[in-house]
Amino acid sequence: QPRGFNSSTHPKVVCRLKKSLYGLKQAPRAWHSKITQYLHHIGFHMSKSDNSLYIRSDSESPIVIILYVDDLVIGIEHLFEIHRVKSLISDKFEITNMKELHYFLGIEVIWSPAGIMISQRHCILNLWYKFGMIECKSVATPLDRNLKLDADSGTTTCEPTQYRQLIGSVIYLTITRPDLSYPVGLLSQFMQTPRDIHLDCAKRVLRYVSGTMDCGILYKTAMPIRLEGYTDANWADYKADRRSTFGFVFSLGSGAISMSSKKQPTVTLSSTEAEYRGATVAACEVVWLKRILKDLGVPIK
Repeated sequence: QPRGFNSSTHPKVVCRLKKSLYGLKQAPRAWHSKITQYLHHIGFHMSKSDNSLYIRSDSESPIVIILYVDDLVIGIEHLFEIHRVKSLISDKFEITNMKELHYFLGIEVIWSPAGIMISQRHCILNLWYKFGMIECKSVATPLDRNLKLDADSGTTTCEPTQYRQLIGSVIYLTITRPDLSYPVGLLSQFMQTPRDIHLDCAKRVLRYVSGTMDCGILYKTAMPIRLEGYTDANWADYKADRRSTFGFVFSLGSGAISMSSKKQPTVTLSSTEAEYRGATVAACEVVWLKRILKDLGVPIK
C-alpha cells in the first residue's frame, strides 16, 4: 500500500497497476498505441505509407499531424482550426503551448514571405565542437573528384570509434543537404576498418559543410506543385566488388523531398543495366511518394 493510504477502513485493498507508460520495455509501444487510439477517436486516420503521419480530411482542408514519440507537429491551412485541434488533444493529454514551428528534431524551420526553408545550422555547430574543428578552413567540394577510395588504401592508425561517430553524425545532415548524400554513402562503406585517408575525407566533408552552413532546402510559396525526379548511375564505381553507384532526388515545387545515393546490391554487366536498375529503384520511390501525397490530398503532376 502507498504512503498516506488509510488501511484501517480497507485493510485488504491495495493499488492495482493498470499500465505503465514509462520505464518498461514495452513503454514506447504502449504509448504509441494509446495516442493512436485517441487520434482515431477524434477523427484522424493513420497513413498507410507512413505510420507517424495522421490525417483528418473531414473539414475544408486536411489537417495533418506528425508524431515522434511525444512531440507533435500539426499542419493546418486555416489558423482558426488550430485551437479546436489543440483543445481536443488537451482533453486527453497534458500538452504545452504549441506555437509556430521553428525547431523540430534538430531541424530549423525559417519562415519568410518567399517560403519556408529548413536547415541544420545548429547541428553543424555542435559537430564543430564535438570533433574539434572550430578553426578549420572551408573547402569548395565535399570530396576530391579524382580521388578513388577503397578498403586497403592508406594506413590503419585511424581510430574506428571516432570515424563511426563522425559518419553517423554527418548522415543526419543529409535530411536537409542532398549534396552530402553521395560522399556520406561512399564513406559509410568503410565503417568496419577505417583508415587514415577515410578519416581525412570525412573531415573534409565537415570542412565543406562549414563553408555552406547557411544552405538548406527552400520551399517557395509561388511555385506550382509539381513532382519532379532525377536519377543517375555510375557503372562499376567501386573497385573492390565492381558494384555500381546510383542515386536519385525528387522535388515537390522548389525543394527536394526525397533523395538517396548508395551502391547497387548486385553487380551489373554494363552501364545501361546500371542505369535501368537505378531507374527501377527511383520508380518505386515515385509510387511511395504518390501514396503519401494522395493521403494528404495534394494534387500533383
